Amino acid sequence: MLAMNTPSKKNAACINVGKLPSAPQALLKLIEACHRPDVGFEELAGIIKKDVALCSKVVAVANSPVYAQWRDTTDFNRLLVVLGLKTIRTIAVTSAVHQFFSGFDGEGDRLVARFWQTSLTCAYSAKSLARLTGYEPEDEAYLTGLLHNIGQLVLLRESPDGYSQLLLSAKTTEELNAGERELFGATAPEVGAMLIDDWGLGSFLSDAILYQREVAESILDTPRLTRLINLGHKLSQGSGDPIQLSQQADLLFGLTQPLLEDLLEDADRQVCEAAEAMGIKFDPGADAGRDSSVETVFQAESERAKLELARQVRTIALLDGARQNMEDDGDLDAVLRAILVDLNILFGLSRSLCFLYDTEAGRLSVAAASLPGDEKQEQISIPVKAGRSLVAEAILQRSPFSSFDISNTASLSVIDQQIIRLLGAEGLLCIPLIAGRQDIGVLVAGLDCGQPPELLQQGGLVTCFATEAAQAISRCHRLAAVQQQFLESAQERQQERIGKLVHEANNPLGIIKNYLEILAAELKGDRVTQLRFSILKEEIERVAGILLRLRDLPTAEEEPAGELDLNGLIRDLLSIFRVSLFSACAIQDELNLDESMPLLSTNRNSLKQILTNLIKNAAEAMPEGGSVFIGTRGQVNVNGELFVELTVADNGPGMPDHVIKDLFKPVASTKGRGHSGLGLTIVKQLVTDLGGTISCSSSRNKGTEFRILLPQTAKKS
Repeated sequence: MLAMNTPSKKNAACINVGKLPSAPQALLKLIEACHRPDVGFEELAGIIKKDVALCSKVVAVANSPVYAQWRDTTDFNRLLVVLGLKTIRTIAVTSAVHQFFSGFDGEGDRLVARFWQTSLTCAYSAKSLARLTGYEPEDEAYLTGLLHNIGQLVLLRESPDGYSQLLLSAKTTEELNAGERELFGATAPEVGAMLIDDWGLGSFLSDAILYQREVAESILDTPRLTRLINLGHKLSQGSGDPIQLSQQADLLFGLTQPLLEDLLEDADRQVCEAAEAMGIKFDPGADAGRDSSVETVFQAESERAKLELARQVRTIALLDGARQNMEDDGDLDAVLRAILVDLNILFGLSRSLCFLYDTEAGRLSVAAASLPGDEKQEQISIPVKAGRSLVAEAILQRSPFSSFDISNTASLSVIDQQIIRLLGAEGLLCIPLIAGRQDIGVLVAGLDCGQPPELLQQGGLVTCFATEAAQAISRCHRLAAVQQQFLESAQERQQERIGKLVHEANNPLGIIKNYLEILAAELKGDRVTQLRFSILKEEIERVAGILLRLRDLPTAEEEPAGELDLNGLIRDLLSIFRVSLFSACAIQDELNLDESMPLLSTNRNSLKQILTNLIKNAAEAMPEGGSVFIGTRGQVNVNGELFVELTVADNGPGMPDHVIKDLFKPVASTKGRGHSGLGLTIVKQLVTDLGGTISCSSSRNKGTEFRILLPQTAKKS
């Protein structure tokens, strides 16, 4: 038995497993799988477990401090679930970038091919031996066999030229061990065992890797995993005396020569199947893992895979930029605009429409367009039914459709032909937007005759882009739903509070109304007083009506319009203000009413609220006394339409400039406690609801004037 040194963990920390070379074909398969929305962890595990570098990266990440609580997990599929698809995708992309810039020459690629084959041969052999000998954790035997020559990958990465020459020149295990010690100060098995120890995997996995090159006689009393990997390693090398190999198999496990040949043949078959799964066609008669022709085939396929990896790296970089553009804090319009802009940047599709799918209505409608200012786009709405449109077929079949796939353009539906004309194109490309199981919509782009073949070469990028776009739109929909739910909840709470306030306010109103009834009964002989009582009761009922409408605000209907004498309404209100607010503040009123003005078909309560607010504002602006002017005038022609003019003015101090600037906006009241600052905001809204306009002019020490124009046949609200 050779005397071996144990490298320190400090050295292990210096080894970057992330830069270990993978089989390009395995990387390509993994990246393609990671970008498919329907990929499962079992499929990912099947790809990763066929490449030693990928497998080592996953194990290294899974055993990092971040995932410390999962260190006891031995199920490889479970490890992938713990890491999550995003982490696996990151491992794949990072590996692809390192692979692209690895700088290995042809000989280095040939050695990577040899490592890949020998690793898989050892893994399959170890698993078969585990099953034959009753070693229950067969997956552990497979994983250890796959990782058994990870040390060689590390050394090849450290010194591609020097280690390549050593591997080609060393004839025996002793020569290889000596050469590795001279170049690196440690053998490949020692380096591999050091990495495994650093990952803290436990078991005898690191021992099995450490003692893989030992002669059978020296490991007879070791745990079974060590013996499994030792024999699996020797079977994968395909060199040495077959009789001696058979003797060692007999010594370690009592296996006969025919059984050993069957085991190796089965391992070779599984290696060929793994290669074919990654697009590498081996000659079934070739001695997999040991024949140089196999390495040549692998190397040729690797060159093609490397070119595809380069395209994938470019695709990932472009998609990452597009993904960042689509992140806009839930603003759907901004996200849709970004999608159409990126569609142009990535694929040169400058004429495009984005249809969103309304599942309840069963229709696709245009939500965004790259061609601005064309109202015809908004009119396009397509039923999602088979045979009606290529746009609908894309969402129904969940697959892209091109009008160039149809030999006769005349066979296109009329709506498809209209979209082509609208986009000023010769054809259409319809790309479905799908987020998981959710159908989001369709991207429709105008095409010219030369574009389909070019886009066909970027099919993977187009699909990935559509998935990113669909997920961005889906995020906006979810955020909008959450916001709507929050708003509805807030409105419910507000209505509940308003209901309680209305109930409390109705109690004193009822008491006031009852006392007015008593006073009216006591003074029934005074006709003028009775008239004033009736006006007061009418106003109390109006206040009660306002409170009830406030309580039922979300569902209440406006009071229907009726014939209204505006001049009569003004006189009624002034009879109240003269004996209350005006008399207390020494305010005089002056009227200039157009008696020829016709009756208005409008809302009495709204006009009464408008007049009340404006008259109260004018009186409160003159605490030391003054005059309020109220006038009406009919037959006012504005741009050919007839209006009624209502004027409320005062000769008070006027309003400062900053108040005039935000006059009709909700602001903090300048009148002190008891005022909400919403009076003029309410006036403006009520005038607008009646179809009118309101303006204001104010001068310092000269007063303020409000001028309202209402349609002579007012808007019914």
